[in-house]
Amino acid sequence: MVVLRIYHVFSRWIDYVCGAICVLCVAAMVVLTGAQIVCREFFTALHWSEELIRYLLVWATFLGAGSVYRRSGHISVGVVQDLVPPHLRTVMRILCHLLCGAFFVAVTIYGLDYAAMQSRQLSAALRIPMSRVYLAIPIGCAIMAIHVVDRLFALITERTERKEAAA
Repeated sequence: MVVLRIYHVFSRWIDYVCGAICVLCVAAMVVLTGAQIVCREFFTALHWSEELIRYLLVWATFLGAGSVYRRSGHISVGVVQDLVPPHLRTVMRILCHLLCGAFFVAVTIYGLDYAAMQSRQLSAALRIPMSRVYLAIPIGCAIMAIHVVDRLFALITERTERKEAAA
């Protein structure tokens, strides 16, 4: 049980860091968009700001998706779950998390390969390697995979505790 608690704290810590990064990304996007508007109206346009805003949005999206997954905030179809008995709901949730985990691991692996393929390509305005932008995909999916394991531990221990209480 100590290992499960440590893993839960690890998952929560990653979620906190991702949330802080998302807040910084969104704040930077707001400031850059405002600066872009002011500069376009009164000075010369910032040719690099649109590109940076787009890349910040990509990173905020993939890091934020992990935080939403951890809180079960993604849209889901609960109609089928409501039709089955309660003990099968837990099994369905476990299966769903396992499928999501397999998907996240696959995207992490192939996302790393794809990011590596883009290492020589430079962005148009900022001239940064596109692999830095594409790394948002495998990093975001790896974080979601970490949260999948945490959710699975929570579901399994909850089910075990219910069985022990019923016995």
